[in-house]
Order: sequence, then C-alpha cells, then structure tokens
Amino acid sequence: MSGHRIGRRVFLGAVAAAGTGVISPRTARAEEVIVLGVALPADPDKATEVSRGAALGLDDANALATLFGKRLRLETDAAGGGRALAQTGAVAVLGGAGAGGGEALREVAVAGAVVLNVGAPDDRLRNEACDRRMFHVTASVSMYVDALAEFLIGQRKLLRWAVVGDGSPRGAEIEAAAGRSVPRRGGSVIPDAAAADVLLLAVDERGADAALARAIADGRRPDRIAGVGEAGLRLPVERAAGLWALNWHYELERFSARELNGRFRRRFNAPLAETSWASWAAVKLVGEAVVRAGAGDSAALVAFMESAPPFDGHKGDALTFRKWDHQLRQPLYVAGPRKREEIAGGLGPLAVLADVGGKNLDGLGTPMADTRCRFAP
Repeated sequence: MSGHRIGRRVFLGAVAAAGTGVISPRTARAEEVIVLGVALPADPDKATEVSRGAALGLDDANALATLFGKRLRLETDAAGGGRALAQTGAVAVLGGAGAGGGEALREVAVAGAVVLNVGAPDDRLRNEACDRRMFHVTASVSMYVDALAEFLIGQRKLLRWAVVGDGSPRGAEIEAAAGRSVPRRGGSVIPDAAAADVLLLAVDERGADAALARAIADGRRPDRIAGVGEAGLRLPVERAAGLWALNWHYELERFSARELNGRFRRRFNAPLAETSWASWAAVKLVGEAVVRAGAGDSAALVAFMESAPPFDGHKGDALTFRKWDHQLRQPLYVAGPRKREEIAGGLGPLAVLADVGGKNLDGLGTPMADTRCRFAP
C-alpha cells in the first residue's frame, strides 16, 4: 500500500522534533509495521558491521516514523542471501557484504524484490548486471579510483601511474577503473613501476597488507602508494602506510559526522566502518520513504528512490540516487598515515587528508555517457 507524500516543510519539522525528543501528541491508533530484511554474510566481522549499522539506522528511522503512526522492523537472514526475506513480505532487503554478497543480492532483485546494496563495490552490478530494483548505497570500485585520481592528479599533480595486480577479480576491476579514470584526468598508466609517480594496488582486500609491504620493500615511498577501501584502515599500526580512498572514516567530524560516529562508538564500543555507515543509511532511507511517500510496498519504494529525494548522510552534500545506475551520489575521502607520535587519544594511524567529489558528485563513478546499465521495464 502506498500513501500520499507529505510536504517537505512538514517532514523537516518532524525531523527536528524527532532529533530533539519533542513529540507532539497524536491520536492513539494501531501502528503500521513495515518489515525491512537484512541479509547477513557468512563472514562474522562483516555480519556484525551490517547488523550494527542497521540497528542504529532503525533507531533513527523509527524516531521519525513513529510520529506518523508507522514503525520499521528488521528481520535477518543469515543463510539464504535474502531470498526468504523477499518471499515473506519485506518491503526491501539490504545486504551485499562479504564474498559473493553482491551477486546473491542481485538474484533477490531479479526475483522481484527491492534491494539496497550496502557492501558490494563491484562495477558490474552498476553496469551490465544492473537491475531497476537494485539501489547502491555503498560506493563502487570506479568511484574509489576516481577519488584517488582526483586527489593525486588534480591536487598533487602526480600524473604517471603504475598498477600492480594480484590476478583477483577485484584487482582486475581496480585496474580497469584506473585505465578509464587516470587518462580522463590528464594522467597516464605506464608499465614501468620504477618510473611512476603513483603505484596503485589492484588487489583483493585480503592481500592489501602483503602487497603494501612488498611495495615498500621495493623502495616505494609510502605516500606514493594508493589503495581502495578500508583495507588500509585495518592494517596494524606499525605497518600503516599508503593513501586510501574511503567511503567513510570514523574520525570525520563535519556535517554532524562527529555526532554519528560518537553515537555508534558509545553504543557498540567500536568505530563506525564503511559497511556500517551504508547499512545505517539504507535503513534511514527506507524510513524516510515510508514517511515522506507512504512507501509501504516495493513499487512505491522504487518510485520514491528514483525521484531523487535529498538524503542527509552526514557528508555535507545532499545525497541522491543516479537515474542511470541507481548509485548513491556521495563524497568520498582519501586518508593517509599520521606521524607515529600523533597516534594517541583514540586517533587511528590513518587521517583524512581530503574529501573528494563535493563540487561534482557525478564525477565519481561511471558517467551517464559511459554506462552499460540498461534497466528492464
């Protein structure tokens, strides 16, 4: 069932009331319960990141939804990749984390359910394997590489790049993305690593530590090695090095990011990871769809997401979904190592050096002119 949209002024007023704990009295009535499915990966660490982010998002979503007589409820699936959730009436399924998680989530979308990808950066899912019912909250491989190129070429004028790969599917995606992104920004990818200004690690995240160690052993400057995703944040302090493109960082402070990071740490005694941020955002997005558009079924949810409603993900810019591949537009970050003496008082080994993409969010990821995504009607 779908209802009418509420005006933006009413919505923002309710957001303010929910945020300050001011709840206007309303006539008592039965709440409308909307079920949101959460597909947990087999990897226990990733499963924890998804479930924690979704739990925090549920709190935020219901703080608003209950003002309008609605409530979200989470149901989890730790074995079937979300297929059982879609069959039991969930308005959407979030997932995609862990090995094979993206493809499993795509199967749920192909079967007819709305899905929110919170963990799979695969470019393929945004291109030839896209689906109209699939929305990508987490960033893509191309977005990560574009962020590195924008920072290293556009700001630091490091034009010559070499790529070292490990033969993995993720490594191949990173290398292909560099082949598109670097020339587009005025740089070049060269075969001679010794002559390159930047060495890009095109490796699976499980091999990032070893690849970084080899590059440093070969004499590469740590600030001239680049990588993709949170693998850099997971390095031991004594081996932290390189420049890493990130979707989130647990030390972000501007645009209420400090408050979000603090709430997560107080509740779970852990830093807010990328997958947790995406899971929080996905649940909160569904909550806004339920309130603002009365989206109580999958068709209404798709229509709301495709209308590009602005979403506050505590990144400073209003985040919206692209019409051509359903990727969430968002700034990314580049982090690099701190001096050892600066790592204290809860500060990690990698500090945010720049946020990237704010002036042109469509500059990160596959542009509309190059998309291979063709949504079926």
